[in-house]
Amino acid sequence: MTNKAVRKKGKQPEHLDYSKLPNELEDVVTEPLSDIAEKEANINHDGKQWLVRFPNDIANAIGIKKGDKVRFRVVLPSPKANQQEEIEIKYVRGETSEKSG
Repeated sequence: MTNKAVRKKGKQPEHLDYSKLPNELEDVVTEPLSDIAEKEANINHDGKQWLVRFPNDIANAIGIKKGDKVRFRVVLPSPKANQQEEIEIKYVRGETSEKSG
């Protein structure tokens, strides 16, 4: 069965032969640039502060450890500007060794 016939039936081909591609294309096609994991988490309030919990699969993927931090950056536009605020949340790894005093 040809790839065209496979596509018409809605099935994925069992094997794709990349050996006939030029080397430049073979590298791009066979090696993904990155993996993406995306999840949503609820924001909660305990009366003192706002809390967000990292889903386990995200935490495990990036190797979160006790002492790591999250940096928040908010850009608030001028009240006269017709723009929405921007927020950036960045994961910051903690120091791997303790500071000596």
